[in-house]
Amino acid sequence: MNRMTISKFHSALAQDPSLGPALIITSLKSINRHDPILKSIITTNPDAISEAIQKASTKDPSLPLHSIPIILKDNYTTPTLPTTAGVRALTIKPQHESTVLSRLKSAGAIILAKANLHEFALQGITLSSIRGQTLNPYDPARTPGGSSGGTAAALSAGFAIAGCGTDTVNSLRSPASACGIVGFRPSTGRIPTDGVVPVSFTQDALGPMALCVADARLLYTVMAGLPLPLPVSRKTWRVGVLESFFGPEGLGSESVAENRVVGDVVRRALDSIRADVELVSIPEVAHPDWCFMTLSERADTQAFEFKYSLDRFLQGDVDANCRCLEEIVRSGEYSREAVTEVFSAGLVDPDTYSVTSRAYRDRLEYIQTLKGSVDMCFEEYGVDALVYPHQRQLPVRIGETKQGGRNGILAALTGRPAICIPAGRSPSTETAVQGVPVGVEFMGKRWEENDLLDLAEVVEGILQVQQSPDLSFFEKLGSI
Repeated sequence: MNRMTISKFHSALAQDPSLGPALIITSLKSINRHDPILKSIITTNPDAISEAIQKASTKDPSLPLHSIPIILKDNYTTPTLPTTAGVRALTIKPQHESTVLSRLKSAGAIILAKANLHEFALQGITLSSIRGQTLNPYDPARTPGGSSGGTAAALSAGFAIAGCGTDTVNSLRSPASACGIVGFRPSTGRIPTDGVVPVSFTQDALGPMALCVADARLLYTVMAGLPLPLPVSRKTWRVGVLESFFGPEGLGSESVAENRVVGDVVRRALDSIRADVELVSIPEVAHPDWCFMTLSERADTQAFEFKYSLDRFLQGDVDANCRCLEEIVRSGEYSREAVTEVFSAGLVDPDTYSVTSRAYRDRLEYIQTLKGSVDMCFEEYGVDALVYPHQRQLPVRIGETKQGGRNGILAALTGRPAICIPAGRSPSTETAVQGVPVGVEFMGKRWEENDLLDLAEVVEGILQVQQSPDLSFFEKLGSI
């Protein structure tokens, strides 16, 4: 099922309705064959085939996601499938179906599986106490990014046509970059987050992941409850190249070499679109310090909101075996290797890391200032979007605990929509014969998702760099 799109599948389905169940059967066989090594899936839907058979008999092709297999990140609660957020201690069952899940099902989708994620969705390597370390389909020596890395790896490997992830800092776009797919973070608040295990109510966003922009756009409109998308606009775009997001600042010596590779891939991609997109250089001196370390240290709200948000969620309209973070800690059933300072901050220093502290209010004030500085940059340069590498280095190797060099925090803090699409791949290596994917990110204007998606679809059509990974390497690993 490599690089099957929604439109291609619906065209074929109109001629032969039996292809619906056949696709689900093929997907499940592929999961059984490759996922013991890839480790992208936590659980599959035992009713997926019967649902596909029922849909084939009803023959309602008018639904936008009719018979489309969808993979959900396992922090989306589902009434009939367990939800864990990647945490061995947690079993969550919602008392009510979430808004997004209802919309997906009403649009004709089939929930094929729940995907692995980084524990609690708190980091970028996709390591959990439930499934362990997910591998990158292009290079099993590297991680798939995260925290929505299970969904991205599964889509890249051809297990499904589209999927749903979450994004608090980078988590839709990081694995999209690492796995050669599309990840779209809409404006914060565009898609309801009810029924999804939270991290930060200030920064959390839900969004689609897909093999092409058109499918991401269609899935987004369903998730957001919007009218179906219009044809792509052919306006002339003016895009600012955010130069400060290309550099190697803060990266280690090996990553500096990778930074040059990433920069070369993205620069070549930008050169390819110059005839269709007006590019304007945005020098570093044209704006305040927007680097990850500065924004993380002064504006990121995760450590202040995580415990409060999680406890409130577990004590709300869900049946959960743990009702607060302290119970999870006491159980010991979580990965100490995977959790981060966000996990522990509210437990170790509850006076500082709370939603009532002065330090928290300072961060909210900084975010408002940051939003103003980004607004001014857009206005001064007259741009429709900013562009930059999503990651300034390749996805880290298996065994490392943090993914550095990610640029997605600017969109997360300002609430602006951002989309990461494939820009190309790094040179071939022994473990990555096809090279490792490199993603280019476009950040647009708040609430103007359609313009940003139009731009991304045009750029994607020019670059045409998508390629399915060769999974034969995983078969060799499985035989060892």
